[in-house]
Amino acid sequence: EDDAAADDDVGFGGAAASSSKEGLAQKYGSQEGDDVLRQSVVTSHARAMEKAGPSWEEMKAKEERVAKHITQLFIDGCYTPLTIERLKEEIFDAGGVDLLLTSEWPAGCLKAVPRAWPEEAEQRTMVKAAIRAGCCSQPVGEIAAAAEPKYHACGTGGVFWRRQPWKHERRGEVVQSTGELRCGVCRMITLGSLDGSRPEVKPKGKEGKGKEGVADAAGAAAAPPPPEKWLHGLELDPNSLPAAADDATVSPWSDKAAAMEVAAKAADGAEGAAAVALLRPEFNMTKEERRAWIQRFGCLPTEMQQLSDKLAKQDAPKEKKEKHKSLYKVSEKDKKKRKTGGDGR
Repeated sequence: EDDAAADDDVGFGGAAASSSKEGLAQKYGSQEGDDVLRQSVVTSHARAMEKAGPSWEEMKAKEERVAKHITQLFIDGCYTPLTIERLKEEIFDAGGVDLLLTSEWPAGCLKAVPRAWPEEAEQRTMVKAAIRAGCCSQPVGEIAAAAEPKYHACGTGGVFWRRQPWKHERRGEVVQSTGELRCGVCRMITLGSLDGSRPEVKPKGKEGKGKEGVADAAGAAAAPPPPEKWLHGLELDPNSLPAAADDATVSPWSDKAAAMEVAAKAADGAEGAAAVALLRPEFNMTKEERRAWIQRFGCLPTEMQQLSDKLAKQDAPKEKKEKHKSLYKVSEKDKKKRKTGGDGR
C-alpha cells in the first residue's frame, strides 16, 4: 500500500508539473522566438568579428608563414620565393645556363607564337589544354627569362611540343668588326608523361547522332590515342657560339611580346565590328567613334586613306616618256656646231 501511495504521489507530481508547464507556455508563449533571437545574436556577432578583421592567432600564424618563406628554401617539398631569388643569383654568377630542366612550364610561353598550321592544330589544342590544366608557373618563367638557356626541357604537361625558338636579349657574342651583340636562341621542349596520360581536350563540334555517333564513340573508346613522346635526346656543345634560327620569335617575356599579345586580342575581339567600322565614311562617324579611332590608330580614316594612296603612288613604277625625235635629219657635225657655237675645230 505504501508503494502504491508513492506511485500515486509521483504520478500526481508529474501530472502537476506537466500541467504547470502547459500553463506557463499558454501564459508566456512558446520558446521558438528565443531560439530565433539567439541565432540572430550569434550571426550578428560573427559579422562583427569579420568586420573587425583577423584575430590575433590568425595574424600570428600568417607572420610565421611569411617568416618561413623568407628564411627557408623549401616547405613541404615546394619551393619558396627565396629559392627563386637564390637561383637567379647563381645564374648571374655563372654567366648563363646551357640546359635548364624544370618540372613546370614557364608562364607565358605561348606569347609571340604564330598560329599553328593545319597539321599542328591538334598538338596546339593539347598544349592549350595542358596550360589550362595548370602546368605553367610564373616563377619558372622568371627563371627562364633570367637564365636565357640554349635548351629548356619541361615536364608535367603530358604533351611533346617543340616551341619555336625565342631570341635571347642579353646573352650573346659581340662582333668585333661592328660592335653588335649577336644573341642566340632558346629551344624549349616539353615532354609527355611516362604513363601515357594526355591532357583532356573537349571536342568543339557536336557529337554524331544516332547509330553513327554511337559507332564513332565506340571506335574512339576502343582505339586510345598513342602516348606522347617522353624521351628526347640533345647534342650540346658548351663551347659553341650562340646559334640563330630563321623561325625564331621574340622573347615571350619582352615588351614586344606583350604588345603583340594586346594587338592580337584586340584584333580577335573586334574582328567583325572593326571591319565594318573601317568602311564607314568619316562624315557618318559620331564623336565617340572619332575619339576611338584617334586613340587606337592616331588618325582618322580619311587621313589613313590619303597616306595609303600616297605610298601606293610612290611605290608605283614610273612611266618612261617617249623621247622627242626631230622630223629633220641632223648630222653629228651640225649637232656639235649647235652645242659649241662653232664648226668644232
